[in-house]
Amino acid sequence: MDEPTTSSSPRPRSLLRRVLKMLLLLALLIVLAGAYLYFFELPHHSTPTLAAEAIKPSGDPALDAIRRGVEFLRVHQEADGEFSCGLIDPKPGYTALVVDSVAHSPDKCRENTHPFLAKAAAAILKHQQPNGSIATPSMSLDTYTTAVSVMALTALENPAYAKAVERAKEYLISVQYRDDESNPNFGAAGYKPGGRTSGDVTSMWIEALKDAGVKEGDPAFTNAQKFLSRLQNDSELNKNPAPGTEVGDDGGFIYRPGESKPKDDAGKNGLRIPKSYGLMSYAGLKSFLYMNVGKEDPRVRSAWRWVRDNYTLEENRNIGADGLYYYFLTMAKALSAYGEPELTTTDGKKHLWAQELSQRLISLQEADGCWRNKQSDRWSENDSVMVTAFAIRTLGICQQELQKQKESTQK
Repeated sequence: MDEPTTSSSPRPRSLLRRVLKMLLLLALLIVLAGAYLYFFELPHHSTPTLAAEAIKPSGDPALDAIRRGVEFLRVHQEADGEFSCGLIDPKPGYTALVVDSVAHSPDKCRENTHPFLAKAAAAILKHQQPNGSIATPSMSLDTYTTAVSVMALTALENPAYAKAVERAKEYLISVQYRDDESNPNFGAAGYKPGGRTSGDVTSMWIEALKDAGVKEGDPAFTNAQKFLSRLQNDSELNKNPAPGTEVGDDGGFIYRPGESKPKDDAGKNGLRIPKSYGLMSYAGLKSFLYMNVGKEDPRVRSAWRWVRDNYTLEENRNIGADGLYYYFLTMAKALSAYGEPELTTTDGKKHLWAQELSQRLISLQEADGCWRNKQSDRWSENDSVMVTAFAIRTLGICQQELQKQKESTQK
């Protein structure tokens, strides 16, 4: 009788069991890794280990609101000086936003009076990369975090940071698209070298270069104006619509060529009109003014027409609650740069915008001194540290404007 033959390969049923076990093990590992990230690394901020100190009333509700907000931020600093603890945070973004807002507050907070700012500045500087950027490279937000870091370091007015700022400035200049003027991105800043562009990051880039000492007429600014013009909905001024689109005529701005955040309007012949919206329209106006483009320039006049037609503190115009506090901040910067304390809207109503915006923000502050967007978590505006930084910076601008008005009436 022949001996029974044996196979060296596993039976199909046995192989299937092994595959299923491996898949179950892999699924378990994914669940455990996700749980770890969620509970230990994803939260942007730790629970404060310090108790916030009570703020002595000054008689000025806006100043008291700012001071309570600063105190909220102070107790949310991490042990390493950062204002974020998450493994997947775009450091040093949160930290720079906090430093910039606190340093610009009416109390002119500096490292010698507020030591937590020295720790924060050191945390920002440790992220400077060999190419001059101040960033977490894996997050691909290098230009944005470098820009806000430059704004923060220059706000502290500490000469010790001059070299770091200069290196960061050179990096920022390097990310501008400037080789081919027929490229729709010409003049824009990418989120990293060769990366995607937007009107948002380009407006932050312009502000940072201004703070770093770049002057009117610099090629970086001349080129940036050309990109911003491609984002403006004014068919008389913008002759470069993106393929498949046409240019509107409200004077506002969109996010990038051919793309905006609200739903498009219908154009002619099956084309679409990317719709202007609040945040980007104020960012466009602010950017032209920061580059010393005059109020009589047709692009600025058109943008101001949009402001008069669309001024509101109830929403980020045309996209609702999304990005509301960033909208407030960008609005304040733009209106302050424009230099008119009273804004007359198209319906004939007069608005002391700094007073109105200040009162709006005071009404939104929470009992612990923070602000956060309760209506929308888009762009992380449910994060109380980031949004409190936005609110403090906005209130500081309003305070400056109201003080100018007070001094003007006393003359």
